[in-house]
Amino acid sequence: MEEYQTHLSQFDANLTLKNYSPATRRAYVCALRQFFGWREKEGISGPFTSGQAREYILYRYKQDLKWQTINGDYSSLMKFYREVLRLDWDVKHIPRPRKERSLPPLLGEGEVRKLIESGATFKHQVFMSLLYGTGLRLEEALSLRLEHIDGERRQVRVVKGKGAKDRYVELPECLLQLLRQYFRAYRPQVYLFNGKVSGEPWAKRSAQWSIQHARSTAGIERAISPHVLRHCYATHHLEHGTNLVFLKEQLGHKNLRTTAQYIHLCKRYEQQVKHPIAGMEIRYRPQIR
Repeated sequence: MEEYQTHLSQFDANLTLKNYSPATRRAYVCALRQFFGWREKEGISGPFTSGQAREYILYRYKQDLKWQTINGDYSSLMKFYREVLRLDWDVKHIPRPRKERSLPPLLGEGEVRKLIESGATFKHQVFMSLLYGTGLRLEEALSLRLEHIDGERRQVRVVKGKGAKDRYVELPECLLQLLRQYFRAYRPQVYLFNGKVSGEPWAKRSAQWSIQHARSTAGIERAISPHVLRHCYATHHLEHGTNLVFLKEQLGHKNLRTTAQYIHLCKRYEQQVKHPIAGMEIRYRPQIR
């Protein structure tokens, strides 16, 4: 409907003015579009009401969706009602879903090494090494430009990460040397990881596929996503004694409590900084395309 498209455009414009990242805007707009689809399916027309929002959240619960998905739906609807429609949002009538206390999936250091060694190409291996060696989120790694890598200071600059915040992340010496080998072999332009077109970023699906292919080759049965390597980075660092506050800054967490959750996954916790990837003897493939 034309009315729905107008609302979606207004909603996206509002998020843009508030400086939300492109990924967050896409997620919120997608959630709102699904709400509009539900209204059409239910034959609902006319003004938006809080009762409709409540019924939709209940409908999403009945679909047995994950907490993160329903929470995203909730945030999207609340912003749309309050900031676009200028309607009241009754928190007591529509309470926010309680957060689930589930532990993230995790790999042991030996499994991480096996996963990286199972990469189909040298590029795939370097990509997984970067995720594990820095804890970057998938979109942060794919958005990494050559100019964001500071070899002298052994840092990468993350521009507009989650929450539209910049930060610096340390590079272990072994990872810096690996990136230099990769650059000499592939000569990427603009972005560290190019897609089919030189100078364009690597596609998200292609990057995800590289990890799934390596998982299958390595014979690892557990599900693995790029974010699992971020969990491994945090947990293994804590097990090697990395300071919790240092790790919070590296991961770009807003609250220390978020970082502290990884302590529950640790077998040991000491107060010193060591890079787990530095002690790995990973067999990399020949440096050819």
